[in-house]
Amino acid sequence: MPLSKTKVKSQQEAIDWVLKLRSKDCSLDDKQQFLEWVTQNPEHSKLYAHFDAQWLILNRFKGVDFPSRQHALSYRSKFSYRQKQSILFSITVSLLLVIGLTGFRPDGWYGIDAHYKTERGNRYVVTLEDGSRLELNGDTEIKTHLSFWRRSVELVRGEVFFSVVHETDRPFVVTAGNGRIVDLGTEFEVYLQPKQVVVAVQEGSVRVETHKSQELIAGQILSYENNGNFVTEASDNVETITAWRNGLLIFNNRNLDEVLAEINRYNNIQVRLASQTLGKLKVSGRFHIDRLDSAIDTIASTLPVTIRRLNVNQLEIRSYQPS
Repeated sequence: MPLSKTKVKSQQEAIDWVLKLRSKDCSLDDKQQFLEWVTQNPEHSKLYAHFDAQWLILNRFKGVDFPSRQHALSYRSKFSYRQKQSILFSITVSLLLVIGLTGFRPDGWYGIDAHYKTERGNRYVVTLEDGSRLELNGDTEIKTHLSFWRRSVELVRGEVFFSVVHETDRPFVVTAGNGRIVDLGTEFEVYLQPKQVVVAVQEGSVRVETHKSQELIAGQILSYENNGNFVTEASDNVETITAWRNGLLIFNNRNLDEVLAEINRYNNIQVRLASQTLGKLKVSGRFHIDRLDSAIDTIASTLPVTIRRLNVNQLEIRSYQPS
């Protein structure tokens, strides 16, 4: 949608103030006029901060040699000092406007950053500008960066299912732990656990890279440990791992400590083990995420354990002691 004349005028004024306030000739009167301009419209301060930040980015290129700069310098003897200042002002305004309007778009040079996170038990869907969908499970945090050159996601914690729109010239890369997952046109899940990262491909293929590399196709699962070593998952399949998207947790002969760690990600009532030896007990079953209290009771009834309530938000599982 084209910018309104008022918006363009405000942008021009903001750029004028950036240049004026950074000039050696800026006077107290100029600063007073600037304060008056800022108070005229709440958008003025935002625009000024925006273009002032971009000025700092442009400043990084000071002294950099590139063809357009050399071409401009070839005319320096033809103009007076005042004309040179006017030309410099025009070029700077043009650069700031171009960067302001295009540089910080998702497909711009610098791109844009975003930060998303969910609380325990909540889920959230992020749709990127390219149409890719990111489904965040509970207690998950990600950082995204989209630019003309690349699309990247950092998985800080938790679990995300990716439905990626493949672009050959703009790769989609997920970093998690000490590795990264490169999309090759696919749907896949990445789960960052305390000791490893699990990657499960539902459709298409990905390339998992640590200190070595391996491609995965639909139906394959691979984990890598914190040291980067690969571990092939044998006990689960992709449907089991991604069952949370349908409101289910599915366990196939899993250790009790692993099961409780999963349940605690969704439930406000946290469950702990009285003894680490209990963590090796095996659990199998399908449980609804919105009924995890009953799931804990069911698990306890199938194992030689009892449940004790410590407080309103905490339960403890102990070995069963017959009376």
